Amino acid sequence: MTTDVQAPAPARASARPSAPDPTDRRTRALTRAVVALCTAAITVEGFDLIVYGVAMPSMLADANLGLDKSLAGTLGSLVYLGMLIGAVVCGPLADRLGRRRLVLASGVIFTLFTVGCAVAATPWQFGLFRLLAGIGMGGVMPSCVALAKEYAPRGRSALVATIVLAGVPVGGVLAALTAAAWGESLGWRGLFGVGAALSTLVFVGVYALLPDSRPGAADAPAPRATPSPASVGSPEPGAPRAEAKPLSPARSVLSDGRARTTVLFVVANFAVLLSWYGLNTWLTQLMREMDYPLGSALQFTLVLNLGAVIGSFGIAAVADRFGPRFVTIGSAALSAVAVVGLTWGGNTAVVLCLTALAGVGAHSALTVLNDWVASSYPASTRATALGYVSGFGRGGAIVAPLLGGWILTASLGPTTVFYVFAAAAALSAATLLAIPHRRA
Repeated sequence: MTTDVQAPAPARASARPSAPDPTDRRTRALTRAVVALCTAAITVEGFDLIVYGVAMPSMLADANLGLDKSLAGTLGSLVYLGMLIGAVVCGPLADRLGRRRLVLASGVIFTLFTVGCAVAATPWQFGLFRLLAGIGMGGVMPSCVALAKEYAPRGRSALVATIVLAGVPVGGVLAALTAAAWGESLGWRGLFGVGAALSTLVFVGVYALLPDSRPGAADAPAPRATPSPASVGSPEPGAPRAEAKPLSPARSVLSDGRARTTVLFVVANFAVLLSWYGLNTWLTQLMREMDYPLGSALQFTLVLNLGAVIGSFGIAAVADRFGPRFVTIGSAALSAVAVVGLTWGGNTAVVLCLTALAGVGAHSALTVLNDWVASSYPASTRATALGYVSGFGRGGAIVAPLLGGWILTASLGPTTVFYVFAAAAALSAATLLAIPHRRA
């Protein structure tokens, strides 16, 4: 009878998530809006994150604050400790509660506590507010990357991830330009105040315009579950079949043979973050130590982030064509070589070129690595994987300011700091080579 006819195959397949149709005008407009808003959120995060590095000379010169280089390094590391906490906690929450909610909540947190940094009266107050601001910053990145990837057209995921994460160096460029133009009049407190004001404007726009996950994007098949003992063997006639419980997102990133891959991603991310954020925290001060005037020293931070923005788009196009694996490895290796070149000093133009290459390599390795991670896990656990890799890997960013401060306090000189950051980039490249080929 006709009532017994099964539904046609296309109807069953329609339950599966599908990528947005890039030819649809409304879809293209929505994709652009999501990518633009996520990029803006990451940009103001980048400003509030990197402004510490350009404000550090002014903070060290502020007798009322009472900082030395070692304490400055400790304070600089606290924001990354907060980002570790935020990424690990908020990544799974974004998978459960929605990306939009976590972007907004995290943005409000780091904006409020950036205001706190601007008005802090003592180093311990500044450190506490910086730690709490970091928790908010750590929640924004995995949620924004996961949300933007859901709206990315097929074959453009690396480009979309690069656009969104380019917000970090764009924010660094804005911070360096602000410090170069108005740093003397604003002082270090004013620089943090500018960052808080920009964040407020952006997250008002995010609240008004950012949608949540694309319908069906999180409905990908769940990871295989381990069958319960009751389900092994043949059940008795008429007995209900025991169903295995699905794995939680946290456990799934370590199941199905993914444990080794997850650990290697964490180590590689740890190392590249040590190099990238170490340069952003200390480059201005390192160039002052190498007898460059403050104006020139700020130029190096500006060029580092400009190189990261411009070069990463070309590298992302290559990654979309050939895959993220060898592009990420090559970018980390490029950064290692360029940072070693910075130890030579000498001609300003040559050092600026090497600085730009270091920015291209380190930031491109970081952004394409995030796309590689996102492509290696199912959609249902993607934000969890990104949160774990970026969160635990954030330990490298925590260590970087501390290392710079300890090395300079021990009078080992800026070249030693550069060698440490170069070794970290080389370690990232070597670790990535050990990751097996696999896609979600």
